[in-house]
Amino acid sequence: MNPHYSAFIELGKALAQEKGLPWEIDLNEDGTARDGIGWNLTAVAGDVPPPTHYLRDLGPEAKVLAIINAERLELGLAPKVREPLSLAWQDLVKAAVAEQLLFRRNTVPHVSQCIARPLRAIATCVDSEPWQLTIDDLREAVRIAKAVQASGKFGDLVAGIVKVLFDPNHICDAGQMYAWLDVARLRTKSVIRAKHIWSQEALRADLEARKRAERLPERRAFWELTRIVMTERPRTFVDDLRFAAARTMIVTGMRAGEVALLPLDWKRERSYVDSKGRPAGEAGGISTSLMVRHFAEKQQDEDSDSRILRENAQPVPDMFRLLLTETLDHVVTLTEPLRATLKLQCETGRLLPWYAADDIVPFTELYTRISGSPFWLEMESEEFVRRYRESFDPSVLSDLYALQQQKQSTGRLALHMALYKLGNRLQDKMRAEHIALRFRRADGAAIGVKERMNWKDTYLRVGELEDYIRSTTPTKVSDTAPLPLADGLVQPWELLFLQPKRSLAEERNDGLCDITRYMAVNRPDPSFIGYALGDAKELPSLFEKYGETDEDRALKIESHMLRHLQNTELFRLGVADTIISKRFNRRSVAQSYEYDHRSLAEELDQIEIPPDIEIMLGEKASTVAKLIKGGRASGPIVEAFRRIQATEGDTAAYEYLRVEADGFHATPYGHCLSSFTVDPCPNHLECFNDCRHLSATDLPENRENLIRLEGKLKIAVEEIKARPSTSIGWKNQLEHAEQRLVGVRTLLATPAGERPFPDGRDLSLPPQRGVLDD
Repeated sequence: MNPHYSAFIELGKALAQEKGLPWEIDLNEDGTARDGIGWNLTAVAGDVPPPTHYLRDLGPEAKVLAIINAERLELGLAPKVREPLSLAWQDLVKAAVAEQLLFRRNTVPHVSQCIARPLRAIATCVDSEPWQLTIDDLREAVRIAKAVQASGKFGDLVAGIVKVLFDPNHICDAGQMYAWLDVARLRTKSVIRAKHIWSQEALRADLEARKRAERLPERRAFWELTRIVMTERPRTFVDDLRFAAARTMIVTGMRAGEVALLPLDWKRERSYVDSKGRPAGEAGGISTSLMVRHFAEKQQDEDSDSRILRENAQPVPDMFRLLLTETLDHVVTLTEPLRATLKLQCETGRLLPWYAADDIVPFTELYTRISGSPFWLEMESEEFVRRYRESFDPSVLSDLYALQQQKQSTGRLALHMALYKLGNRLQDKMRAEHIALRFRRADGAAIGVKERMNWKDTYLRVGELEDYIRSTTPTKVSDTAPLPLADGLVQPWELLFLQPKRSLAEERNDGLCDITRYMAVNRPDPSFIGYALGDAKELPSLFEKYGETDEDRALKIESHMLRHLQNTELFRLGVADTIISKRFNRRSVAQSYEYDHRSLAEELDQIEIPPDIEIMLGEKASTVAKLIKGGRASGPIVEAFRRIQATEGDTAAYEYLRVEADGFHATPYGHCLSSFTVDPCPNHLECFNDCRHLSATDLPENRENLIRLEGKLKIAVEEIKARPSTSIGWKNQLEHAEQRLVGVRTLLATPAGERPFPDGRDLSLPPQRGVLDD
């Protein structure tokens, strides 16, 4: 044990003590906390659930252990057993969680998935203590972690933990090891998708023929999503909410978290008048405008509290005003019964606030409150399902409830089988003394656990039922915790997109959920939208449910792609970058350009030069002028243009450019800015041969050509080396191939618009004559 490790552990203990966290966690034989909780990280950070994250597993990482044991069995070795990690590793995991969460103030999901889990993975892979780790130990841990996840993401997290935890805190005796780890880290999805193998036609036929195209939605997926949410009829109440959320994201470009937390009071209208106080519309302007009040994400600075919601407002273009208003007003009406339930629960602190705690209520009535299913009698349900799904009108549920009450009073129908199953499960738990809940008669007397019961005359005490739900089925407890604002709180019933919590009757069993009587109400989080777009493989997405073909049903979209798409389209339509930045609540214009995925042609279309200058220059010289103005070209002509512009003014510079217009050429490898009016290209279009006139681009066609050429040159070099010779010709061949391979790789690594060979030989100049020349 080294002093740096000890100091880090002491820091973790001090941070945990300040928050009242017990350092010692009593563990089961498999390394999990005996109380099933351990550290409630969400509560420690002051976050509002759901979700709730815990540190309660200090044993081996399950998927890593499975891979290790599979490899050990192949070698004829005994598998490792699941048991708690060593005390040193346990302390390191707890100290890292405390330091990252309480000192560095990282988010709870980040600490849980990107800190604690990778640390447990490393501990599972090695038999040594943290300070004894070697570079071979860490490489082996990265290798196994990459096998856990096909994308390599988990292996990337394990490598990252070396950089952010072990090296900065000098945990290992071996010293700094990240630089020597020598493992490929994930960078962008373009690496995984290998776009360079696509055909030119495939690139041009899609939205993805743009720079950083992996951040844009696939064209087919976007239009299929639009078709679904604009034209299809939702089959469930929750799907109706998802349709509305997707429409809102398409129109506004908001993040998934911002849409999920839209407030009930979302509408903001502004009126505009002229100098005489008359509506501005009468003078050719706009009289009113609509804005969407929302809680903008990523507005914090280093010293602010990341848990606090920050209000903002986004203008709505007139072309989307009616669509957005109808969509969000529909959600308000749709969720009103859930809102009334949640408000009552927040104000009373009760799960079943419609009754007093001592009330004795029929089990048949409480069945719908608990399960959400409106059917407690065995009856034909198709007609009510059809009527309700036409408009999700809650009056249909009220009619159904009244009809069943009437039929039950006559005793003509049997109870629904699902009600029997729930009652029998509760009765089995009572007989096993697992719960204190008891069935009762109408007078409140308890029914013996072995007595036969008539379910129609069986009752429950409300207070006992609430205690049972809180202790055994917390997933049925509504989300009642308020969300903090900078100057107040937002109550959960003041949010727009409320939904029934775990409405299995509708979502899983293809039935209905009685939102007017169901007790469990959920405050949505971003996963509510992400699951609808295909984030969860085990849950059907909107594409799977409503797609018309097998190809459509296999589609998916990441929610943030819609934001990238709208940002790019606004740029393409010529909207000012300042307006775009303000629309998306950004603090700098530079952030908007990170979301800019226009092609080069689209960018040049938006660069303006004076009309008279454009007419004088002509088409080719105008293209060169736009490239220079946009910073997308460099070379001797560009340098001369800027020098003349600085010394003699714009007119002289553009006149020079008009004369030298033929000096712009689009080559298979980039842009060439050299005039070949008299002599042909001295490099014979081998632009990668140290040509100072070459300017790199980010066009897919250029990169595809270069990648293909790199492969051919690499094979050529290997074949030449495989046939060694002492002849001058062999050496010249090898030197020629190696020089061009280096040139291609240099060009591939050069950012768009910059010159890969700024100090290369200027082949536009005549060669210097030697003493032996005539």
